[in-house]
Amino acid sequence: MMARTNHWTALLVGAAALLISTGAEAGSYRFNLHNSTSQYVITSFKTKENGVWSSNWLNSSIQPGETAVMEWNSDEGDCVVPFRVGWKGYETEQFQADWCKVTNIYMQDEGFTWD
Repeated sequence: MMARTNHWTALLVGAAALLISTGAEAGSYRFNLHNSTSQYVITSFKTKENGVWSSNWLNSSIQPGETAVMEWNSDEGDCVVPFRVGWKGYETEQFQADWCKVTNIYMQDEGFTWD
């Protein structure tokens, strides 16, 4: 009888851990940042919350034609948050998006699109 109880306990603990880890992954805004420009290099990506700009999300530059996977690591806060994109040799540009709906951001020679 003791072995059966331990077996069910192990199964329940394992199922609970799976549910918790799945919930953590599902609870984060995740998107792809595509550099769809013809020649411009993205050097920084920052977001603004509570009146303060974040540090640069990027560890390295994104060349034309490349994509970076980005993640908020949270699903809390406002959905509509301003963001800035820095370009090598050019001024930073500011935009705004609804992060609750964004899966992909396509930075273009002028402006951006998303889906």
